[in-house]
Amino acid sequence: MLNQLRASGAEVMLHRAAGQWKHHGIEAEVLAVAPAPGPFAADLRSVGYAVAHEPDEQLIRVPPRLARRVRDGGFDVVHLHAERASFYFGLAARTTGAGVVRTVHSVFGFDGVLRAQRELQRRILRRMGVVHVGVSRGVADNEQFRFRNPAQIVNNWYGDEFVPPTPAQREAARHALGLAIGAPVAVSVGNCAPVKRHEALLKALAHPASPPGLVYLHVGEEEGGHAERRLAERLGLSDRTRFLGRVHPLHALYAADVFVMTSAYEGLGLAAVEAVATGLPTVFADVPGLREVAQAAPSAWLTDITPAQLAETIGRAVRSAENRSAADDLRAFRDRYDMQRGVAHYSRIYRSLAAAGEPR
Repeated sequence: MLNQLRASGAEVMLHRAAGQWKHHGIEAEVLAVAPAPGPFAADLRSVGYAVAHEPDEQLIRVPPRLARRVRDGGFDVVHLHAERASFYFGLAARTTGAGVVRTVHSVFGFDGVLRAQRELQRRILRRMGVVHVGVSRGVADNEQFRFRNPAQIVNNWYGDEFVPPTPAQREAARHALGLAIGAPVAVSVGNCAPVKRHEALLKALAHPASPPGLVYLHVGEEEGGHAERRLAERLGLSDRTRFLGRVHPLHALYAADVFVMTSAYEGLGLAAVEAVATGLPTVFADVPGLREVAQAAPSAWLTDITPAQLAETIGRAVRSAENRSAADDLRAFRDRYDMQRGVAHYSRIYRSLAAAGEPR
């Protein structure tokens, strides 16, 4: 179960893992709980998932409808991918006898009454047999510290197409994007949600400390109104920014000299993991979910996102770009975020819950 299906972390991971589930004897379906299924629904269907839709205009009516759907469909396990209403969805699914997995994708900073509420909800679900999974060590640590909620760790994974480019592949990628020879290039990958803070990167691009002539490739879905595009225009950067839309990021990563991620927080930034896997030098905001990736990466910088500091750090990364990490340097990183390993871990959890049967 997810919210509206977009080209975001959980959906992209499911898309790439579509062929893996059958090796473990698992049949998986996707349910979008949203006003509409979302733009990524067709992508998931194209790789073999059955995609269903549950309207959420009256969210209070969704749990009983979910229980009927699970019971009528004979599902053994329900995997909750979103924080929103997960407590009520988890309760509904458990009343049918299905096992429930709840993935925590972010380092939630809830405080006060909301923190106490979420701690109680997690405790109730746990006592009902719900398995909590964190997508990184940082997420699991936050769950334990903030909500006293022990969680297993299954690291986010990436597709095996993300490998360092050959010189010919890099040259072809730059040529396809019309990039001038020798032009320094920064890339970000992610939808234009406020948490991504892409405006910080645009302001750094306009700062005098930014590498001269730096071109910015923006891969991801823009919000309605194109606020980031308008900001680029106001900053006089229209000739140095390319909004590529919702495309596969590999060619942009091959063409770039540095990957930049300025998020306010991440559970585990999948786009960051993919960028590191191509050997690209990376600049990350010094926040939970990105620190962990930086520690595992051969060439990464953590930074504040003030325009001057971010621009200066990007410059250092660009100057290091000639030493792009090779495949041998990334062997331990690949093992840590391996798709086969992650799918196998979830498969073991699913089988354990299916074998447990009725609610405990």
